[in-house]
Amino acid sequence: MLLRTAVGAVAGVLAGAGFALTLEGVSRYCYLRPGRTGCGVGLPVFYPPVFALWMVVAGVVIWAGFRVARQERGWLVTSAGSVLWAVLIVAAVWFESTFLDLYQADAVVFFMTAAVIVPCVAYAVAAVAAGRARRC
Repeated sequence: MLLRTAVGAVAGVLAGAGFALTLEGVSRYCYLRPGRTGCGVGLPVFYPPVFALWMVVAGVVIWAGFRVARQERGWLVTSAGSVLWAVLIVAAVWFESTFLDLYQADAVVFFMTAAVIVPCVAYAVAAVAAGRARRC
């Protein structure tokens, strides 16, 4: 059980950090100099494909980790963790916009931290709940 949790947490940290760094890199392009094209309203269209890409990366890491650890239900863990990640990140955005009154720089730090911690928790919980040891 501990090994499943570790595999889920590592996959979540990897996917969350990749997602956060990808979005930070894209948005940094937009705020370094005024007048750059491709920034603004069209940028949120970029979020779902990047989110899906990092979900697939987490799935591959979980699948490989579960194979090495001789565990089953890796793809069930991946799908449950991905859904939980999506729900929790929407909850974090809602919580920040409803209850916290942060300046923009503080909100960026909050969202970058949430983007790494939320998938770590989501995939770890999914690994504990859905994974099981392979029968001999």
